[in-house]
Amino acid sequence: MDLGERRKIINHLLQFINKTNIRCTAVFVEKRHASDDVELVGQLSKKIASFIKDNLNYFLSYDCVKIYYDNGQTEVNKILSSVFNSLLENVEFRRVLPSDYRLFQVADLVCTLKLSKLKDNSVGLSRSEEYFFEGSKNLKKSYLKQIEKKSFY
Repeated sequence: MDLGERRKIINHLLQFINKTNIRCTAVFVEKRHASDDVELVGQLSKKIASFIKDNLNYFLSYDCVKIYYDNGQTEVNKILSSVFNSLLENVEFRRVLPSDYRLFQVADLVCTLKLSKLKDNSVGLSRSEEYFFEGSKNLKKSYLKQIEKKSFY
């Protein structure tokens, strides 16, 4: 796809986000701050657990919490299962194909944009990101601003 087509798809997803009653967050850990995979899994588990505890009333307001995951990373799948099942009573896991669920695509976009924000704040955007987003200022104004409106924090 050319650049215009890719931007159009993202803009459609952003419009969907604006019209949908959703809240989102992204959880990140830096690999360089972990000595091994066990510590990395522990850090990620703690961050997700902390997020759930901080928003426990929100999660408890639902009869069932459904986790949609594509089973892409085995460790992430195990983390999600253990953390959500240990903190919440009625949790369902569903394996999905990303192309079949728009909300899954939204989650992927949120993570991508949040990662771009982290990169911009630390080492800067890559040349291709600078080109796609038309600079750091436009990334913040046209993309991140819309995502932040739907953020838990």
